[in-house]
Amino acid sequence: MLYLLQLLAQLYSTLYSVQAPCQLPAPGPTHRLSTEGNVLIGAITPLHAQLVQQKMTFCQSPTQPPCQQFKARFFLNALGILFALEEANRDPTFLPNETVGLQLYDSCISGAKALGSTLALLSGQLLPTPNFDCHPKRQLLGIIGGMTSPESEPMAELLSVYKVPQISHGSQHPQFSDHQRFPSFLRTVPSRVHQPQALAKILLYFNWTWVGLVGSDSGAFEWLDQEIRTEVGKNGGCVSFSKRIDGHLNNMGDVADAIRNSTAKVIVCDCYHIHFISLAKALQKKNVTNRIWILSTSFLLNPLILSKEAREMLNGSLSLGIHSGPLPGFKHFLSTLHPAMYPDNHLVKLFWQELLGCTWPGSQPAGPRTAQVAPNCTGLEQLTPAHLSILKLDDLPAIYQVYLATKAFLVAYGNLRANHSGEGPPPGGTGVKAGNTRPWQVLQYLKNVHFTSQAQEEIFFTQDGEVPAAFDITSIHIAPDHTWQTAKVGHLDFRGPLGKELVMNSSAIIWAEDTGKGAITNMLDSASCLKCPEDQWPNNEKDRCIPKILDFLSYTEPLGMALAFCTAFLFLLSLTILGTFIRHHHTPIVRANNHRLSYILLCSLALCFLCPFMFIGPPVPLTCALRQAAFGIFFTVCVCATLAKTIIVVSAFRATRPDARLKRAGLNLPSAILIGFSLVQVLLCMFWVIGWPPVPMNSAEAGPTVTMLCGSGSSEFFYTMLGYLGFLDLVSLVVAFLARRLPDTFNEAKHITLSMLVFSCVWISFIPAHLSAQGKDTVAVEIFAILASGAGLMGCLFFPKCYIILLRPEKNTRDQMRGKQHFQS
Repeated sequence: MLYLLQLLAQLYSTLYSVQAPCQLPAPGPTHRLSTEGNVLIGAITPLHAQLVQQKMTFCQSPTQPPCQQFKARFFLNALGILFALEEANRDPTFLPNETVGLQLYDSCISGAKALGSTLALLSGQLLPTPNFDCHPKRQLLGIIGGMTSPESEPMAELLSVYKVPQISHGSQHPQFSDHQRFPSFLRTVPSRVHQPQALAKILLYFNWTWVGLVGSDSGAFEWLDQEIRTEVGKNGGCVSFSKRIDGHLNNMGDVADAIRNSTAKVIVCDCYHIHFISLAKALQKKNVTNRIWILSTSFLLNPLILSKEAREMLNGSLSLGIHSGPLPGFKHFLSTLHPAMYPDNHLVKLFWQELLGCTWPGSQPAGPRTAQVAPNCTGLEQLTPAHLSILKLDDLPAIYQVYLATKAFLVAYGNLRANHSGEGPPPGGTGVKAGNTRPWQVLQYLKNVHFTSQAQEEIFFTQDGEVPAAFDITSIHIAPDHTWQTAKVGHLDFRGPLGKELVMNSSAIIWAEDTGKGAITNMLDSASCLKCPEDQWPNNEKDRCIPKILDFLSYTEPLGMALAFCTAFLFLLSLTILGTFIRHHHTPIVRANNHRLSYILLCSLALCFLCPFMFIGPPVPLTCALRQAAFGIFFTVCVCATLAKTIIVVSAFRATRPDARLKRAGLNLPSAILIGFSLVQVLLCMFWVIGWPPVPMNSAEAGPTVTMLCGSGSSEFFYTMLGYLGFLDLVSLVVAFLARRLPDTFNEAKHITLSMLVFSCVWISFIPAHLSAQGKDTVAVEIFAILASGAGLMGCLFFPKCYIILLRPEKNTRDQMRGKQHFQS
């Protein structure tokens, strides 16, 4: 689709002035309203109010006053455009010798019909011919619309290809801020991204920190839920529950139950009014009434379309609405409207018909046929102030937004004409001449437009293509005579000083008797958010704290069982090797390189393999204090014994003379190395355990589960113990590496080198893994490091010898060990 539009755009630039296969418009159009002028503004907005026929189920007849008033209010959006045009055309100083006209199409709240109307506006006729302008002499400034995001999106996709400016007066979807996708889209309403922060500021003002959230299935509920939780959490608040209303209203009972079961008395509602009507009915059946609702801008706050249950449910609530200002002269403009003044204007006739409940001869009513026949319109009826008072002209934000959109087009075109009145080409070489203005030339001036409204408010478009975010806060009250009353009680402007964006007149709010005062003064338990203790967590209903589930690496879970099995297996394997060596202690291969050191090494390895049992299971003070220190001491003995065996190899082959000093020292040096280096680690671990012993502790992560761990007591001692082991490993590795080329007989240097390399790799990998692991995973990482390093040491040093002892005993002889087999053969 986008590729096709790009092709059309290329043709449009070359064929714009070529005679197109234009056709005459269809006679008697009912969906297009036209006010002629040599400069035109297109508009696409709901007119016939099909929303009434589809969703206003309480209207038994379209001629009933509520339905008439609601349908007439749709025409007011279009009349707001006409009012702005009349202001401009009556001003002799504004665009002299030019009149601004209007071509208005009914979107029927449909994206497909809005797209068809857009094509008709670009073609200049009702039956559109894509990529052709059937009236090349006209000057189309741009298009106003649509009123909702589903209407605006297909319009914006098409208009962005041709760089035709579009100003929406109701689309709040954040996607329209993407100017790569919609380069010609602007709007007089703020994006929805500002609403979570605006709603949170209202909650903070009244100190409401324990709230619920209900929203319609608009495709952005998950995003709103996350944003609301974040903004409320910044102020120390909590969201008790969040429920999304299914588009088919299948889960309305579940939503009502969540509201009834929660202790939260304040509920943020990002709902469509049609969904709230069904929700109010479900809540009334469950006898739920004492709630304060904070309505978002998605809610159409109009008593004419709300059921009785919905109006009663909203008593004492607040509504966040897009900011609107006064329109001086608009009420007088409507009071002077008369079909005789605009004989060819279908818009005025339809407005007259819908407001007065009559039907013009030859036309059909917009609603479905009923048994009651509407009287004929004569044009002699009187439009009384009572008709206008029903429309509540003081509270029509949509009209204000569409009026601003029209004024923005007029000011931008005026600036364009003032700067480029045919006296040479404008900057950029666009070549604007009088009577030959193109929409994309207006677009640049529209983005930089800046004017002051009649309410003395500065109007301009931000970098995101929207007016600065500003909201009005409206209080809802049901009077004793059951009449619906609203009043603006606050204003929120993000252009204000930090921390002073919200101005609230709380004294003007009339709260419901059973909700407002308690929530305001925080007397109700539901009006404040209480945090549970660190060892507790709120239950599903968020009305009380329950103990957290204690979690630790246990023998019953698969990981704990696997590690315990490996630990037991390696422990028994080390004892088996020790028994094999003791049984064959008289053989040359066991007696080589000091068999006593081999026994000590195997015993210390067996004790190392027992250490992981202190890591599995619930931590207690004794196991926490001993498990890391015990492992450090036992493994130090292993490494020291390995180093001593390496020294023996070196002393045996480097001492060539009988009285060599190294040979004499070699008799006592291994024992000194084993005792001396091991004693250093013992003293270090004793200071650690006595002075700063590790103790049981619980993890601090959020959630209903808390992990039981052992603190390190002193991280400095822990890493010093590991560093000392690393130092001994490095010394053993260097000495064994230097002795690797000595004769193979009685030489373990190669095996020791490999074992130290395995040890080094394991513990170098352990440090980042231990720092990045969380919860009981840190325990599993430590156990794995102990088992892997111990198994590597045992396998490299003793498996080759066990192979010869058990499977190749013919090689376990003195001659074989001395290498004399070569001479015998």
